[in-house]
Amino acid sequence: MKKTNFSALTTSGPLAELERIRPEVLKNVVATTKDGFTKPDINLLLEEALYFERLRIKRNLKPRLNNIFTYFRNLRDRKLWKKIRLELLKNPNQEKMSVLLHDVLSHYAEEIGGHFNPKVYRFATYTVPLGFSWLLNAASVQHYLPWKMTESLQSRLKIYGNISQLQRLIQKGTVLLVPTHQSNIDSLVIGYVIYLMSLPPFAYGAGLNLFSNPFFSYFMGHLGAYTVDREKTSILYKETLKNYSTQILKQGVHSIFFPGGGRSRNGAIESKLKLGLLGTGLQAQIQNLKENKPNPNIYIVPMVLSYHFVLEASSLIEDYLIQQGKHRFIGTAGEEPIFFIKVMNFFWKLFSSNSDVIVRVGKALDVFGNFVDEGGSSISEQGSPIETKKLLMLNGEIQPNPLRDREYTQTLGNKIVERYYKENTVLSSHLIAFALFSTIRKKNPDLDLFKFLRISFIQRTVSWESFIKELYLLHEKVLRLSKTGKLCLSPELETQNIENWVDNGMALLGYMHDAKVVKRNQDHISTEDMNLLFYYQNRLSGYGLSELPEIPSDPS
Repeated sequence: MKKTNFSALTTSGPLAELERIRPEVLKNVVATTKDGFTKPDINLLLEEALYFERLRIKRNLKPRLNNIFTYFRNLRDRKLWKKIRLELLKNPNQEKMSVLLHDVLSHYAEEIGGHFNPKVYRFATYTVPLGFSWLLNAASVQHYLPWKMTESLQSRLKIYGNISQLQRLIQKGTVLLVPTHQSNIDSLVIGYVIYLMSLPPFAYGAGLNLFSNPFFSYFMGHLGAYTVDREKTSILYKETLKNYSTQILKQGVHSIFFPGGGRSRNGAIESKLKLGLLGTGLQAQIQNLKENKPNPNIYIVPMVLSYHFVLEASSLIEDYLIQQGKHRFIGTAGEEPIFFIKVMNFFWKLFSSNSDVIVRVGKALDVFGNFVDEGGSSISEQGSPIETKKLLMLNGEIQPNPLRDREYTQTLGNKIVERYYKENTVLSSHLIAFALFSTIRKKNPDLDLFKFLRISFIQRTVSWESFIKELYLLHEKVLRLSKTGKLCLSPELETQNIENWVDNGMALLGYMHDAKVVKRNQDHISTEDMNLLFYYQNRLSGYGLSELPEIPSDPS
């Protein structure tokens, strides 16, 4: 890839311009959100927000070392909502209600709205890769001196897919990048991948938990990140968040958010997306067309990230099993370690294991779910051009229509999920996890999920011969699926001979976890952690690879 021009990317462009007009953008967000509610609704909306916010603050107002940022944020929130509560008790008139609504929306908008500092961006894109490259050399080749470094972070990031199309679409309109989400590491990886592809910096929606560490909070707070607090469930907050996303897309700011709504708890590719923020692309395009803006189109670009091991796999799968099983699942994980320490541990393991992170840029879509060509024009499945303006006409004019627009966004969401599965890069560790899980299940076919995950060590030990047989069958299936475009394979899996990658795949599977996800003992193979094996094998769920039906989580 060509060398990135720092000055061209950071001193100009939509995101740098957004910082200058940030007060105006936030003002527009507040006004647009406020105008979306009728006066009789304001009292109910404030009461609903007050109820949910008091519950949230009470739940989180406990200082802990790994969420001290959130603790102080909740102290500020409590001050606002104490004021709102006292004012509502006075039975205020409509004028006062309007003032209270404005205060709440301004508070939300200020919290959500991100900053961008070109100097911080230049510093981060120079020093962070340098620091990780040092860590890579220290972990993998034991070179600690800067002038002896032989490897770089870029060498461990494998970027495939429709890169040139993405680079062209940046010039044709505004790009909304929608990646899969497995780990909090994703934001760091995607930010660096964007830099490596010589793209301008993107704004991105980041979960509030990522701001809990002061170090990461400072950089993310100055690199275009806007906060998404998934614990805030009131209508007022959700509408403010959606309007912020719409406003920055209108300003031509290329953006990233995870449409799955959060990290995949069970390790599978997201199949159900949050359509609220996703629909802001359509709303921004409608407003651009109404205002006759140049380059009005919003382009949706899926991206799939693949890891051999995931930073938070243990806690994520436990969260999922607790949610699904309730009283039938007994959790064991305690509070997660401090995020900064976990990140350093993850990258040390990544570099010392000679493991790659694979990022695949998917085919670009328009806001209706149609493919777009290299020039940014929408095309049908038959390859003919589509006049998208006609799809937005209402009584002869381009207008929003809630019912119609929800249908368009639902179609887009379905298409993104379809692309996730087709752009997914299968790794050797995914295949091994699926093969071992399937082999153990054939030995215990009649158990529901939670009984199956609690089987004894003897029950989850199978012969090496039966495992290899299952692995061969599975490998043949994914080779066929790859040839028909149903999924993608990492380079090592494209060979017919599994002996070339099986040992390395076993070594990488869950490499950073204390318990061995897969363990070979001469002629037998087993797992020390059924939950983790379930998590990693889920990456290949949804392709119809298993001969047995899906394990029911509810025995009834």
